[in-house]
Amino acid sequence: MDRPLKATLDVGILGGGLAGLALAALLAGRGQRVTVYERDRAGGKLRRERVGDLDFDTGPSLFTFPDVWRTYLRRLGEVDPLHLEPLAGGLGIHHTPYGAVPLPVPPDHGLHAAWESYRARVQPLAPHIVPLLTTPPWLTDPAFLRASRALFAVTGPHPTTEGWIHARRFPRVLAHAIRTHALNAGLSPADAPALYALIPALVGAEVYRPAGGMGTLLDALLGFSTARGVTVREGQEVLRLEDTTIRLGGGETVRHDLLVSAIDPYRLAGLRGLRVTSPPSRRTVSGLAIYAALPEPAPLPVTSVIPPSNFQTFRAALRAGALPPDTLALVHAENRKLAVLLTTPATARPLELDHPWVRAQLGRVERVLGVPGLLATATDFLALTPEHYAAGGHPGGAIYGAALPFWRGGPLHPQPYRLTPQLWQVGTGVHPGGGIPAILGGALMVDRLLTQHR
Repeated sequence: MDRPLKATLDVGILGGGLAGLALAALLAGRGQRVTVYERDRAGGKLRRERVGDLDFDTGPSLFTFPDVWRTYLRRLGEVDPLHLEPLAGGLGIHHTPYGAVPLPVPPDHGLHAAWESYRARVQPLAPHIVPLLTTPPWLTDPAFLRASRALFAVTGPHPTTEGWIHARRFPRVLAHAIRTHALNAGLSPADAPALYALIPALVGAEVYRPAGGMGTLLDALLGFSTARGVTVREGQEVLRLEDTTIRLGGGETVRHDLLVSAIDPYRLAGLRGLRVTSPPSRRTVSGLAIYAALPEPAPLPVTSVIPPSNFQTFRAALRAGALPPDTLALVHAENRKLAVLLTTPATARPLELDHPWVRAQLGRVERVLGVPGLLATATDFLALTPEHYAAGGHPGGAIYGAALPFWRGGPLHPQPYRLTPQLWQVGTGVHPGGGIPAILGGALMVDRLLTQHR
């Protein structure tokens, strides 16, 4: 564990998602008095929902780069309570317009040699991925400098995912599948940093899920926080922020020594009385998440990925705030549980299951996977629309916040973690990229930065 902060502070954290809870436990572990304010339920996008007779965990569905989680546990001085289990099929079968390919590509597949060449090109970065995701971008930090050099050695003069893939001259099936992972940044391949073209090779088969489901991650972070004396106030919406004083719904006013925002930066700016805009062309993607309880186990692999047919057309639609002709669909099947995630523009559009575009996309999913009529057999549904993600989040429901240009995205760009001496930020809206590694990595960075600044 790192050293405590120099003085005991009363810290308020705005937002009880995974980032806010992860940081709360770290700060409380240093002896700080920490209160977390959450407008809804703790967990943010990760929550448990009952659909029919089944329990679903919404939000992140894959657990990758587990060494970031282990780094977080070491910082806390905790043992791992998650019991991570390998997920069959790794990153899943990618159904491109040129054919289907599993990632990682197995030895008996015709594309295995191309996959191994790609993996060998990326592997020199593997020992540096944890420092890259968890180290503040300081030019005086040897670990950051080594990780940066390793990244640039792999990406070379190609700063975007699209540029790097194009320069490699992959078979078009493999290239199309790799392009899909730009969406881990909520961006098209032409807009995402080159790092996202490397993710399939860096992850490989190292894809996990906690034995008790993703909800156990929320349980662990809540447990770590409460064991260290953190107060988590659910159903407490912050209406206004002035310096270190916050005004809550119901008229209550609370003052803290230090505030950390784990909410979207645009929403934070509004709470501070600043006027900001976020047009759809400058947002990351949103989504429609459908959770279905089936009467019988689905005849599908654990993970299936159906990319857009044409990424240029997909990009143009998103930038215009329009529904693309076909979109990225992620399908997760586990016994009788089926989750279908459709990528949408971030316009808070009220997309329900009977919307013509939604019906067309679900029909495409069933055709590609060879399971026509599967969703019609479901006994119950839950749909989380872009409106759901917009509530309390980025305008339009942009899941990863604002769409930064590639030269500002990724872990190398110094993010505005510190807005004022008493106001800091954490979370995927500040630390670019999605998924659990980015959330935990950002919390580790802010914890370390706070330690240095106090």
